[in-house]
Amino acid sequence: MGLVVGGLVVGVLGGCDSAGDTLPGRSRPIFEHGWADPGELALGPAAFTPPDPNAAFVETSSGVQAYVVPGGAADPLVRITAALPLGRLHEAEGEVGASALLAQLLTTRGPAGSEQPLSLRLAELGTSLSAVETLDATHISLHVLPEDWREGLELLVELVRNPDLDAVAIGAYRAGPGYSMPMAGIGGDGFRPKVELERRLGGYPLAPPDAGTAVSPAAVRALAARSLASDRVVFGVGGAVSRDEVEEALESETRGWAAGGGSAEEANVVELTTSASASGGISGRFHGVDVPSLEGWIAIGRAVGAVPESDRAALSVLRFILAERLNIAAREIRGLANRDDFEIPVTGSGSGLLVVRTGGRPEAVAPLVRYSLDEIERMHDPDEPVTEAEVARAKGWLVEAVWRRSLELATGASETFAVEHVRRGGTDQLMGWPGAVGAVTAQDVKAVAREYLDPSGFVTVVAGPLERIRAARHPRWPVALDDLEAELSGR
Repeated sequence: MGLVVGGLVVGVLGGCDSAGDTLPGRSRPIFEHGWADPGELALGPAAFTPPDPNAAFVETSSGVQAYVVPGGAADPLVRITAALPLGRLHEAEGEVGASALLAQLLTTRGPAGSEQPLSLRLAELGTSLSAVETLDATHISLHVLPEDWREGLELLVELVRNPDLDAVAIGAYRAGPGYSMPMAGIGGDGFRPKVELERRLGGYPLAPPDAGTAVSPAAVRALAARSLASDRVVFGVGGAVSRDEVEEALESETRGWAAGGGSAEEANVVELTTSASASGGISGRFHGVDVPSLEGWIAIGRAVGAVPESDRAALSVLRFILAERLNIAAREIRGLANRDDFEIPVTGSGSGLLVVRTGGRPEAVAPLVRYSLDEIERMHDPDEPVTEAEVARAKGWLVEAVWRRSLELATGASETFAVEHVRRGGTDQLMGWPGAVGAVTAQDVKAVAREYLDPSGFVTVVAGPLERIRAARHPRWPVALDDLEAELSGR
């Protein structure tokens, strides 16, 4: 045993003598493996039949729409979702900040006139509310045991149909900063560099309203009248339920609920103005935000307006390929970060923010910006090809992972159908997604890269301890933040 251990020690130390075989600060040689390429593996067929949204669709006499997806043994719970056309893109003049406040009231105050506080009713059901807010849609969900689904549905209908728009609570409300603290992680809409980037690119409604913004009771009531009308809300009920029983309960709980004026397609939706995202309309392509933190955090992006349907699938394939390349450049090759990601908007129109998110220790920040911008440039360059293998991996992820996962369980499918209906008026695009993705070619990806990834339109925001970041130098990748700032500012 001693000989074996000694041999291992000699082998490891021997690897350290060769500078080309180890990373800085590491005593272990770079690991090499003989794993087969995933494409070489002989895997069995992965058959998947999604639930039929047309068979799941229900509409009550009051105009309330819903998707009811009964589940099997894999769905021991019931998920109940209310999807609402609620978000900053639905705010009319004088309603700035009203969507976030209305979502807060819906999920904290309980129905108007309720004899029990919301927290107690949720505790009795053994559940909690989950709210997801985006630019053009908000959905509120809860999970309950199968024997409690009627009470769960009753509560969610009450919350949306009869919200407690308390004037005192509204008067006391002030919009927050729009971002989350402490400075950690790169996920979510509260990622501070992303919010700072939105404010510099176009401001509200792309960015949250300014901190301290007050909202009037009249603005909340007006937005609620539109967003919470019976023909605007779409419910999803999935899991261990009977469709007939849910349909009967929905009819009973929603009878007499007033509809909104006009058609659902006429509901107010503000289109993002993206002229500020052109390079000539921005005061500088680099912005630093000094924030006390152990690390620096980065957002690199641009705003886009409505994306044509013909570009959606190719842009999604591009998103996966660029994210993969970013992670190879930043994490796998250089060890600069745990994650370097690229995101595209999830709104119904496709408008929003194209953004790279990443972060790392002070000495890694400038290299992360440099190599992330290089990957954007490489993707945009018409002479830099996209490989068929990259396209195949992206297609597999988009369809077999993301799309399939959203529809695989009844609980997930019911929510997916409801949110998609609110966002896009139906589920045709959702169900046609595998075919649209399957038709994307490498040439299509390069075409959308030329359209959407012009590096001159991208703006970089770095948030963190700027003095430390400016002074730091990575031992292997000594990029200086001051040099990058001068380059991006044209100095």
